[in-house]
Amino acid sequence: MIPSPTGLLVCLALLLIGRAMGSPVLVGLMMSLAFGSTAFAVLPSLGGSSPLIYTLFALILVVRVVCRRDGLNDFAAELVRHRACLLVLLLIVYVAGTAVILPRLFQGDVGMFDLRQSGGLEVPLAPSTGNITQSGYFVLGGLTCLLLCIELRRPGALAAMELGFVAWVGMNVGLGLLDLLGKLAGAGDVLLPIRTASYALLTDDISVGFYRIAGGHSEASAFATALFPGLVFIMTYWRITQGRLAFALMLLSLGMLMLSTSSTGYACLGAYMLWLAISASLFPFRGGPRRSDLILAGVILVGVTVCLGIYLLDDSAFSSVRRLLEEALLNKSQSSSAQERGYANDRSIQVFFETGGIGIGMGSSRASNWLIAMLSQTGIIGTTLLLVLAGLFLRPPPRPAGGDTSALALHESARAAGLWMLVPAIISSGNADPGILFFICLATVLSCRDALAAAPPGLARRSGRLPVVPVGRIANAPH
Repeated sequence: MIPSPTGLLVCLALLLIGRAMGSPVLVGLMMSLAFGSTAFAVLPSLGGSSPLIYTLFALILVVRVVCRRDGLNDFAAELVRHRACLLVLLLIVYVAGTAVILPRLFQGDVGMFDLRQSGGLEVPLAPSTGNITQSGYFVLGGLTCLLLCIELRRPGALAAMELGFVAWVGMNVGLGLLDLLGKLAGAGDVLLPIRTASYALLTDDISVGFYRIAGGHSEASAFATALFPGLVFIMTYWRITQGRLAFALMLLSLGMLMLSTSSTGYACLGAYMLWLAISASLFPFRGGPRRSDLILAGVILVGVTVCLGIYLLDDSAFSSVRRLLEEALLNKSQSSSAQERGYANDRSIQVFFETGGIGIGMGSSRASNWLIAMLSQTGIIGTTLLLVLAGLFLRPPPRPAGGDTSALALHESARAAGLWMLVPAIISSGNADPGILFFICLATVLSCRDALAAAPPGLARRSGRLPVVPVGRIANAPH
């Protein structure tokens, strides 16, 4: 292992910021998700793999919980308390086992298409370092989910997690703004010194005269894919809390997503806006429109009015925007990369049937659709188990809350983010691993459900908060 001094310094800075905000590990873990191109080390023995800094925070969380005096007892109790945790454990064992067995079982019998290793050519299946790294990321995500459920039972932990989610959104927006300002000032990629991961960087691209904003990630599409669930989280959070900071972060996240010029980001945003419009149109069945829906409608009307006014003054003002949308949405399907991704998906589906629905092991190939990648790599069993976990996000809170509570806002926001993050994954993700954010959202939702179920009904109606430490008073949150 070759440590990265820059990556370790970033980790130290996040720990200090997290400590100042009340919880260095929980807040630091969430903020580290915004650094999608910063690694803390390089592993030459695994083909030069460079684990991102969030893995270090996740390992700290795992070690800290396991090394407690009653750590193993708490772990066993959590498996009994939540059936979902038992399902996560089964999925961890299945994915880790099949990543070792299946590539050897079908070695040479099927072909795989991997844009990273084969250069776009189909090669015979064989065990690779990708089986270790990809299944390792998945196992770490699953363990983070299990141990985070234990951690969030401590007093004040839910409030720290709530702050961590907001800090994650803010860090994504902040890095995007730094990237944008640096390019507008002619300084180029000002975040290049912290991009220590061994990824191909596409951070200086220009699309139809627009700078493509990559933020803390390796390219604009990755930034948009990471920013979208944050936008969903903060918008849901604002709709419940009506906080000014959440509203400002929502607008900034929306602006950064538009400036990313990512076709995946635009498609996800369009789908989410359509869902919001359908939800808002059902107000006659809810007894009236929500205040948040009216505010959003007002913001949209103001934006449309401003755009129409600009167009009336200069009918060519939006010609570049029109060309950008045509390039990002209409012409994208005709590109050579889109055709390669389409072939990779077709080949992955064929592999699924050639192996009798068993799959070829996580990390053995790469598709351009998360669901197809899951089917081809983990088979029908692994895909079914993961879809059952994803289905848990569809469950509403255990009981209607009488007031605006901290746990309710966190529950609904994490639930929405965990569900909607699968949309960009289905559109363009090539990995079967849904990512650690999926498991963090799952653990948060499960813990919030426990808090909501345990809270006296009168308390939520009277104070608007459940018995957890409020965000504004997290000095005693767990470290």
